[in-house]
Amino acid sequence: MKEREAKSWAKAGAYTGLAFIMPVAMLASYFLGAWLDRKLGTNFLYVVGLMFGFAAGLYETVRQADQIENGIGTRKNKRSNNGSGQGG
Repeated sequence: MKEREAKSWAKAGAYTGLAFIMPVAMLASYFLGAWLDRKLGTNFLYVVGLMFGFAAGLYETVRQADQIENGIGTRKNKRSNNGSGQGG
């Protein structure tokens, strides 16, 4: 029972970390776009950066949530190395 409870707390902690991925990705991309706007004299790259940050943040959030649910490092998530360099 203790092991199951510890796994539940570990999952909760991992899911809490997911809350920071989307805002950080969006802010970083927004500021990069705004910096490029100032350098290039444009006024639309901050929006492009914001959209890119949203997409990247969403992708990373889903990817990490999948890893949390399926167990990081499980056989399902590992590629086997048969020496050919092609995995599987």
